[in-house]
Amino acid sequence: MTIDKPALGNAVKAVIAAAHADDPAALYQAVMPPGGTETPPAEATTWFGTLLIRLALVAAASSDLDRGCPREAVSGWVGEVLGPPPTPALLRAADPGRIDHVEAANAAADYSRSREYAVDLIRVGLTEPDQEPDERGVEAHCAVTNDKNVRIIVMALLGRLATAPDGQG
Repeated sequence: MTIDKPALGNAVKAVIAAAHADDPAALYQAVMPPGGTETPPAEATTWFGTLLIRLALVAAASSDLDRGCPREAVSGWVGEVLGPPPTPALLRAADPGRIDHVEAANAAADYSRSREYAVDLIRVGLTEPDQEPDERGVEAHCAVTNDKNVRIIVMALLGRLATAPDGQG
């Protein structure tokens, strides 16, 4: 599958806008391949993987971090931009009648794992040209590309960390 570069660029901008607006419906629409639900699975996987890397590169470029910086620096920047991860108590407090402690604990763990994936993907964008990408970045890309629930969370996180290519976001 050849990726339609204008469509990819538009998708990156749409993901960033939806993430900054905290609009889940727009986010789901933004990540869809140009062919929508009719896109063959192999082409959809290529689309999602490419969009994921492009979002990670834009997020890396949006930071003031230096190429080759340690993982801790990237994690610190992510924490500064996104704030602390939600705790199970905070998630449960949002709707205590519907969200039990186990569900809240699982959601907090999923968010934390997704955030770590985002850190590892951003590090790929900060790798020196002569340096091998950290294996965690490769593993994160595979894990995120292959799990649709994690994929949307990580894309939203990367979108929130990124500034749109036209300088907005």
